[in-house]
This record gives sequence, structure tokens and C-alpha cells, in this order.
Amino acid sequence: MLFLAISLGFFVENYREDLSEQKREIDFVNSFKNDLTNDIKDLDVLILRRKQREIQIDSIYFIFNNKKFNEFSNDLYYYARYLPRPSRFFANNSSIEQLKNSGSLTLIKNQKVIDTLLDYDDNFIFIDYIREREEYLVRRVFDQINVIFDPYVFDNMTVYDIEFTKPKGKVDLNFSDIKTNKIFLSNLQYLKTVNKAQLGWFIEHRKRAKNISNFLNTIYNDN
Repeated sequence: MLFLAISLGFFVENYREDLSEQKREIDFVNSFKNDLTNDIKDLDVLILRRKQREIQIDSIYFIFNNKKFNEFSNDLYYYARYLPRPSRFFANNSSIEQLKNSGSLTLIKNQKVIDTLLDYDDNFIFIDYIREREEYLVRRVFDQINVIFDPYVFDNMTVYDIEFTKPKGKVDLNFSDIKTNKIFLSNLQYLKTVNKAQLGWFIEHRKRAKNISNFLNTIYNDN
């Protein structure tokens, strides 16, 4: 009888531990799914902004190539002022970082789930590389912006920290420096290329996040 009681107590305790680990696994998965939902929402906004940025860069090219400085000087100031402000993605990865840092990956029983989560997290390495490249190009384009555009006009355009208004009335540009213009357009072309890379990555990453969310719902039966 004593042996049976001890064995029963052992099994009960193991059962409780299993239930506790299952609950922790489900809690983590739900937390990660919430991170995915936030990533998707952020990416929806960033994709729109990146498409707007592409239009702004193309518009600057059009104005310079067609020498429409007097006709579109207000638009040129407006588009150029946003060049140093690319929209960046910062992952909502608190749950996966907590899991890795605590060494609790063993909570996840399905190896395919583990591989999927780690693969999703690894994709951020690429976006960090592109972000560094873009920051470098932004610093380069500043040198030409400081020559071509009037800082006093920029100052009057500021509404609050990250938004600007289009200048009113006649505004002047220093568009006579051909060498500066060429360097500016060259750096602008590089920025356009990086912007396309960012946009493509955002679209693919949003698709990846949605697929993983659907996959987790299938494995965990929408728990």
C-alpha cells in the first residue's frame, strides 16, 4: 500500500508538472502570436510609407532631370526634407528573446515549431544590414542637401518632430552647382535601391509572419 501511495504521488506530481509546462508553452505561443500580430500591423504602415518614399524620390529625379526647379520648388523642398527620415522596422520580438535568454526552448515540444521561430528571428539580421547601409547613404546625401536647399525654408516647414508642411510662396534653390547635383542624384539612386530592398523585405516578412501565425494556429488549435 505504501508503495502504491508513493507511486501514485509520483505520477500525480509528474502530471502536475506536465500540465504546468503545457500551460507555459501555450502562454509563450500566444505571446509570440501577439508579437506577430504587432509586426504585421507595423509592416502594413511601413509598406505604405516606403511606397510613398519611392514616389518622392522619383519626383525629385523628375524635377532635376527636367529642370523644373521654379515650377516645383515647393514640392522639391517637401520631398527632400523627408529623405533623411526613412521609416524603419523594429521587431516585436520580446517573447522569442525571453525564451532564448532564459534557455527555455525545451518548453516547445514540436521541433518544427522551434525551427520556425528561430528562422523567423534570424531574418532580422538581414534587415539590420540594410538599415546600416541606408543610414550611411543618408549621411552622404546630407552634404548635398546642405548646399542645394535653404535651411531657413526647412525650419519653417517643421510641424513637429517627424512631420513637415510644404513651403508656401516662392522658395529658392541652389541648382546651379552641376557637380553637387550629380553627386546628390547619384546618392539618391542608391537610396532608391535600398528603399526597394527594404520594401521588398517588408512585404516578404509580412507574408512570413502571417504564414507562421496560421501555422501556429493549426498546431495549437487556436489556443
